[in-house]
Amino acid sequence: MAVVTVKASTKASTTFERDSLGDVHFWESKLKMHYFLTSGPYGDTPMRSVDATPEELRQAIGREDLSPEQVAQAFCRLFTRENVKNFFPPDASSRDGPRALRALRFFILTCHITATSHGAGTTQNFRVRLGQLLDEGDPEHGVSGVNEMWRALASVIDRKRQQGEPWRRIVLPDPGREKLIGIALRLAKPSWADRRALRAVMQKFPERTFEDRFTLLDAVCARRADLPLWLQSEVKKLHDSYRAAPASLFGNATWQLISSIASDMLKSGDKRLAPLWQLTALFSGWDGDQVDLQLARGMRESDLAKPVWTRDIGTPNLNRYMAVDSRVQALWNSDAVLFQQAGGASWTVGHRPPREDLPTLLLTRLPRILSGCRTRPVGGGWHATRPMSLQEARALRDPRAMVPNAADSAQPPLRLEGGIRLSDGYLLGRPGYFPTVHLSDSLPPRVATRGEQEQQHLTFEATAVDGVFKIVSSKPIHGIWTLSRNKQSDELPLRLMSRSTIIEDWPDRADTARELKEMQAEVTQPAATLRFEVATVRDCKGSESPLTHALEALYCRGKAARSEGEVVDLLSRVLPEPRTVWDVLRSLEEARWLVRDVNRTWRGRKWRLLPPQIIATSETTAMCEGAWGEAALEKLDALSTERGIRVTQIRSDPWSAPLVQLEGRGLERLAAIGKWAFEKAPDQMPLTAAPDCWLRDRREGIGHKVVGRWSAKHGHFLPAEAAPAVNGPVLERLVRDDDQDIYRLTGAGADLLLESRVAAILEHHRRSRIALFQLNGEGLERICQDGHLPLDLAIFLRRGHAAQTGPILRTDGTWTYHYPVSTTDFVALCHVYGPALSGSGRSQGRMGRTVMHSLGDARRRGLRPNMLSRGH
Repeated sequence: MAVVTVKASTKASTTFERDSLGDVHFWESKLKMHYFLTSGPYGDTPMRSVDATPEELRQAIGREDLSPEQVAQAFCRLFTRENVKNFFPPDASSRDGPRALRALRFFILTCHITATSHGAGTTQNFRVRLGQLLDEGDPEHGVSGVNEMWRALASVIDRKRQQGEPWRRIVLPDPGREKLIGIALRLAKPSWADRRALRAVMQKFPERTFEDRFTLLDAVCARRADLPLWLQSEVKKLHDSYRAAPASLFGNATWQLISSIASDMLKSGDKRLAPLWQLTALFSGWDGDQVDLQLARGMRESDLAKPVWTRDIGTPNLNRYMAVDSRVQALWNSDAVLFQQAGGASWTVGHRPPREDLPTLLLTRLPRILSGCRTRPVGGGWHATRPMSLQEARALRDPRAMVPNAADSAQPPLRLEGGIRLSDGYLLGRPGYFPTVHLSDSLPPRVATRGEQEQQHLTFEATAVDGVFKIVSSKPIHGIWTLSRNKQSDELPLRLMSRSTIIEDWPDRADTARELKEMQAEVTQPAATLRFEVATVRDCKGSESPLTHALEALYCRGKAARSEGEVVDLLSRVLPEPRTVWDVLRSLEEARWLVRDVNRTWRGRKWRLLPPQIIATSETTAMCEGAWGEAALEKLDALSTERGIRVTQIRSDPWSAPLVQLEGRGLERLAAIGKWAFEKAPDQMPLTAAPDCWLRDRREGIGHKVVGRWSAKHGHFLPAEAAPAVNGPVLERLVRDDDQDIYRLTGAGADLLLESRVAAILEHHRRSRIALFQLNGEGLERICQDGHLPLDLAIFLRRGHAAQTGPILRTDGTWTYHYPVSTTDFVALCHVYGPALSGSGRSQGRMGRTVMHSLGDARRRGLRPNMLSRGH
């Protein structure tokens, strides 16, 4: 059956970014977050001034790829003389607060007029500069309600704060003699001239000045005589307060100005060092032997969430990327780098000193260490040690390896770490993903409810680290609270939201990536054909699983492709056993929640969330595939209920990807209304017998080395040196630092090279006549610890039976992997994969009694399976 596809229109992320510069909603969201919310770079400090320079606008919207002039021009194109005059009318009053909140861009414009050096001329006259910015025309004298609108905004934000919402308080200056525009004139600090003067001072500092924050602040203070008078005073105040309380640096507007200029100098290449830096190692691969490295650096903690680059550890000339920062380069060139666990598969080293309580490992290529302890090769000549204590790792490491400056690691005494950031300053409130609270105190934080609404009580529990507490809850949490310490005046807002907003723009596959295929696309001589069967579905929601929380966490990160290490890290936080992460990942791939992108030029892999889509399996039934966050599912449920369509959620297997089925008329119309892709699934699947069904690898394995051999006894790959010699077929895994793995099969047939791990394991079991799967109850169950059915086949079975595919925890505490398979399906699959499937236990290639019964059942149904076509 031909596949008919009607796709909802989606824009590539690059197109979205380009078009967003003309999108009012984009600007409103970014400006609100940057300037007005406590989750922005200014924190909860009162707004006493507004930096609306082009450089700061660029930081606000996160478009470092554009020049400040380009950003300023795009910002000014949002305005016309007419809409500016209408927004600041002569009769503006305090009642205009709600209108003010909906158009924050106009307030930033009033400050940008004074702050910008681009397109406004050399005059200091506000109205002349405004006319120049709008259309290079005459002065604009029709704007008269600027002061009143600023007062209205400050008033409505005060009311919002009383209700517990995360807005910064606005402290309005005295307008002086300018009764109509004076507030904007005095809020606009720095002006373009102020910023230029400060940058000129910082430009003269030697490189080492930028290595830590206090050294930089000390240098600015020492040269403050070259700054405008108001800025001299602000720098001196900041310097004095930082000496008394380092936490006062964070959120301070003057420090934000210094940080902004330093960040700009860093990005432009004028300076190469930044106070904050972090090198992250993300472990992935079936055996944890692939490592992606990420370098992040900047002036603010939030900068560390945006890597400068991501590279596989085996990337040629990796040292060239490390050279962007001399400290990182020196650390990497030591050939023994100490990393500490940051959560799941993520390990970091950076400007903060290592902690005694965290698991530690070394990435090393020093012969002295490699000969002294057991390590695992991870590419590029580098090896990873086992996790150990910090003391053990230091004993192993070369003593010349650098230690970050502890004095520069001063952090606010009360802070949040970790968590997954959402919009408007919220963090994901899901078990396994809550942030931790750092108090530098032995008592848990004091909690006050923000707002008038009733909210869930927060419970904290001390961790193994002194002064660090975690939130304890088995349920999602939503609300706003204020945290504080005993006998301390500092406060910290905590905002948790249990779900992400609906994703509208989805990432495309990068030009440098490709798909990984497991089977031949064309079937010329099918050995068997699978067909859809009528599936009766009952509502089996099951209990809520931690996997539900992991899916929402993945959805929150779904606007960009993520490295395999990042995805593994997210999933590992809630899974009961580390190794199950690969089965869960495969289950999500079979549900088309995720798709794998294989890099064309190096060993890395990335995963992308696929947009939601409705797949019709008949005229009145369909399945929901793709990534459906909780908000998207609620939208689906509401639209379906309106149209009399039944929605059934199937999640009886809590560690397998959930399944959502739709039953009713008008499914294609439902997809169009919800703006979801719609596709009609083929109801049959012809299959070629193995080994002809496999997509052979054209590479010859030159430069690859054998690192593992499959052990049927253990059910997984063993290190090549530890694998016992075998008589019969052999399956080997070959790796190369700058290429994808190759799987080589020898014996019991022609030698075969495959790129697909799934295909290689299944083919090896077919050749060895050892069952990988057995028929058990309502489907196939895996016998070994590793191995799956080909992806396209698994998707067909999932659709045809309207049932989950994925890992299952047995009552005896062991794990298996399950596929829904009928007796008829099983007969057909036996023709394709032969003795890799068993009807009763580990048959060692002999057909069990259950298989013979299956053949009889098939003949009674009118099917005539050909035993001579078996794929062995």
